[in-house]
Amino acid sequence: MKRKLVVLILAAGKGKRLGGESQKVVKKLFDKPLLLYLIETVEMLKPERIVLVVGHKKEEVFEQMKDRKVEYVEQQLPMGTGHAVMQADEVLKDYHGDILILCGDVPFITISTLKKLIETHTSNRNCGTILTVYPENPFGYGRIIRNGKGTVESIAEEVNATEEEKDIKEVNAGVYIFNKKKLFTALKYLKPDRIKGEYYFTDVVEILSSQGQTINTYTTDKLEECIGINTSEDFRKAQTLLRRIKNNG
Repeated sequence: MKRKLVVLILAAGKGKRLGGESQKVVKKLFDKPLLLYLIETVEMLKPERIVLVVGHKKEEVFEQMKDRKVEYVEQQLPMGTGHAVMQADEVLKDYHGDILILCGDVPFITISTLKKLIETHTSNRNCGTILTVYPENPFGYGRIIRNGKGTVESIAEEVNATEEEKDIKEVNAGVYIFNKKKLFTALKYLKPDRIKGEYYFTDVVEILSSQGQTINTYTTDKLEECIGINTSEDFRKAQTLLRRIKNNG
């Protein structure tokens, strides 16, 4: 029997490093907004619902998504990714199943990778499964910390990682699938980061692991599909990559 699935997309960020004049996820990559590339991919999963977390310049997202079957929740204050996910608690209160979580600025994630992530999650009956990748330079990424059993114990963000943790090559690609009920129960224990004061979604991994829940990974060897668009340089790289994909397609 097919497992239930809801897709939650985080699309509330200001995109300061991209100028902030418009909502980052509606910035056009050639002929269409970044977010639309992702929406078209996750629609192929035929999820029960697609929920967008909006905030900064939300009207721009509404305009671009007016012909899509999506729902919205609002993050009124930019208090981090963990806080963004929490905003979906009320609209999903009666939902029992898995929840796939992505950021709205990952236009190159493939349906093949998402299906393999979901298959790994369901076949191993994980509480949560994280998409990971091995970049040539892991700087800036959250490192995957494993316990003695080989499952994931926590994710060490660059700003908080020890020198030993920074040597880890396996990193978080920012795509997750979790059991919804267990995830939102754990989110209640989330605390603000001691340096930035934001609620990091990745901290929920350590909370669930400490509760005896199994968190595992699926690794993709396609680094380019995990690219997030945060800076003008990222955007230029994305243009080059999409041009190459179209030329080879």
